[in-house]
Amino acid sequence: MVEHLAGIEDFFIKRITGEWPTVNPAKGYFLTAPGRVNLIGEHVDYSNCPVLPIAVDKHILAYVVPMDTPTVQVADLHIANGSIRFTFTPDPPPGYAIPSYQTGHWGNYIKAAIHQLLQEKLPVDGLVAGSSTTGTGCKVWDMGFSMVFSSTIPQAAGMSSSSALVVLSAIAFLEVNHIPYETVEQRLILADICRRAEMYVGTRGGGMDQAAIIMGKENYATKISFNPLSADLIPFGQDCAIVVTHSTIEAPKTRAMMEAYNRRSIECSLAAAIVSKVFEMDHGIPSLEYIGDLTPAKTGFPTSRLDELVAGIFHEDPYSPEEIAWLLGIPVASMKTRYCRMRDGSQFPIPPEGFKLYQRFFHVWNEWKRVEESLVLIERGQLDQFGKLMDASHASCRDYHEVSCPQLDTLTEIARTNGAMGSRLTGAGFGGCAVSLVAPDKLESFIQDILSKYYGEYLHMKESEARQYVFVVKPSAGAGRYQVPF
Repeated sequence: MVEHLAGIEDFFIKRITGEWPTVNPAKGYFLTAPGRVNLIGEHVDYSNCPVLPIAVDKHILAYVVPMDTPTVQVADLHIANGSIRFTFTPDPPPGYAIPSYQTGHWGNYIKAAIHQLLQEKLPVDGLVAGSSTTGTGCKVWDMGFSMVFSSTIPQAAGMSSSSALVVLSAIAFLEVNHIPYETVEQRLILADICRRAEMYVGTRGGGMDQAAIIMGKENYATKISFNPLSADLIPFGQDCAIVVTHSTIEAPKTRAMMEAYNRRSIECSLAAAIVSKVFEMDHGIPSLEYIGDLTPAKTGFPTSRLDELVAGIFHEDPYSPEEIAWLLGIPVASMKTRYCRMRDGSQFPIPPEGFKLYQRFFHVWNEWKRVEESLVLIERGQLDQFGKLMDASHASCRDYHEVSCPQLDTLTEIARTNGAMGSRLTGAGFGGCAVSLVAPDKLESFIQDILSKYYGEYLHMKESEARQYVFVVKPSAGAGRYQVPF
């Protein structure tokens, strides 16, 4: 799983005792959380539409030592990346919040997990369906932890290194407070808690990343559905190689990047609200909250009829706040408060050109169909046809959701013309990685062509430097305890 980390227990212990001399490392144990690569279903999870990711064999590995005080202290194994320390209230009152670091600081992902678990007010039984309560008999979080971690997940690459850190911190907090999370039901509850946790850092995400990291299984992709959250394991990876290639364009968690991501989420919410209004007025169907609610079961219409009904709802020009408010039948101020208010209470800046509802809606609507069709093709073993859907997904991410970049467009095109069955951006976009499916007998030549034509001819990079940006991944197990091999 993380074989290249084998035999380095001493390095973790040296780091943890060097940073905090009073910590007793003999009480510690290893935890791990994988990164993830999304095969198809991009930017649809926050619309409650299904996705198809894999957890991968790139991980965060951590050594965790329980502490009998409400303190969390965490250090990167690499001393240059520093350490953090903060305290928390074991039985917090309503409205309690852990103060955050500046935007982009890795410590916020640690705090996000602790903050959200404290908000959950779990009963003493721990992770039980429907367990959130404000009554008595709640779990008191009286144990903290010391943790040293090291990651092989590329950062700012669209492989969920930040979500993996949230999940890792959450399971560390659960472990030291003796709360189990091993059953499928418990893991799904934990995935949803971790989804909410990332709102702490200002991300209006869906839940794919956290569910993929927690629910992953070796040699399986995971179809993740929402509302309610579920995970279905799909055998995958035995008949193809999964190649991840970094564009070298990073997508850091800056405020500008979060605004670009959150804008898409807001536009999808606004599009869903307008569709819901139309369906209620024209067809008497209320309470369609997400694009993913447009199902035959919830509307009574077959999919072909739903295609017809949504086709004429949106015009292609961007929408002003005033037009959206008029369509929804509410004041502009109410529209902004309901749909454009961020977690910290700030107002999301209105795009000067307006909201692109047509483009966002039809990316999600058609990407959802591609996910469902992909499942059929994978089951039939028609990976070449699945690859064509990956190509179509990238085109939609580029043209409709506008989350690609010239480097990713070039990288995926080179991949397609040099042996990939399909190639697309993976993750939030705006940089980061592409994922390509390659027949095993073409793998060696494919990698060499990518090194030569993208990194060499396009980026003018030496092959010795470029090799760090190309790696083959395999579907991996989800987060949990790990025994380092020696």
